[in-house]
Amino acid sequence: MNTTARFVHVPAELFSSVRRALVRDREPLEAVTLLREVGFELGSAVDSGLRQHVSGGGGVDPYALEPDRFWRSASGYFQELGWGRLEHQRVHPGVGALDLVEWIENGADGGPQGSHISTGIFTDLLGRIAGGAVVVMEVPVDAGRTRLLFGAGETLGAVYQSLSTGASLDQALASLG
Repeated sequence: MNTTARFVHVPAELFSSVRRALVRDREPLEAVTLLREVGFELGSAVDSGLRQHVSGGGGVDPYALEPDRFWRSASGYFQELGWGRLEHQRVHPGVGALDLVEWIENGADGGPQGSHISTGIFTDLLGRIAGGAVVVMEVPVDAGRTRLLFGAGETLGAVYQSLSTGASLDQALASLG
């Protein structure tokens, strides 16, 4: 099995094209689900590329690094690929956040808005890091960035429920206790 990730340069418009193609003759939720599945399928290649980038061929397990060092390295990896910058923070003991800053998918037009391919990629990647299922949920933030919350399904379900009743993100996180 070849564990070396292969990457090619493609136009940034790929995201818009994929969105438009998937939204044709589909309900928005179905298109979003398909975009996330595409991202999830890419997760293995992203994982392989990230491992190569962080280890520099030296066999270092990136997931064993101290979290700040790992996220700096991961951000550098995505910046080198032209995707944008990652900012990681722990927003609650059971919830992490990834801000995708100046992210390539943020500017994609056509079809359902959101960073759905990236959400799928990070669902796979974060599951690999955690060694089990992780739920990833995109939440609104300021212009120019996308925020992905991640954690256990039950915890993010409670956050979603609070947000759906009109609570702010800070209020939803505070309600977790």
